[in-house]
Amino acid sequence: PLSQPNEQDTPQMQMKVTPVTPPPPPELKRVLFLFATSVPSSQRSRADKLLKLAQEALQSDPTVTMELGPGVEAGNVYASSNGVVGNVDQLILQFQINGGNAWAQGITYGIEDDSGLRLISLEVANMDAVLSNQSFKVPLPN
Repeated sequence: PLSQPNEQDTPQMQMKVTPVTPPPPPELKRVLFLFATSVPSSQRSRADKLLKLAQEALQSDPTVTMELGPGVEAGNVYASSNGVVGNVDQLILQFQINGGNAWAQGITYGIEDDSGLRLISLEVANMDAVLSNQSFKVPLPN
């Protein structure tokens, strides 16, 4: 008669399964690279300060808070440009604006000289405004 092998007679093979994480697609790599390099390292501190000024202006504007909802925040920077004229450093940032109800795109222009960093211009555009090449200029205090 044929005998059935028991567990003790059968060698046990243990297999270690290592999860494999696929590499990100090329499109995602480009986006991650864009966010990582959108502001030169020499300008990051100034950009953070300028975004903070922009966020304060956005939060205090009734039109922006009405459209985007409470809790408006300056988000990731998509693009930046900087330059120096005389002793004045200039910085332009294009960034995402996150609100409680929606999101928008912001563009801000700031300068820094001996008297400090100042927000000179701030524009906001939601998706409709972006498609029609229009934006809302946020009134800034003098």
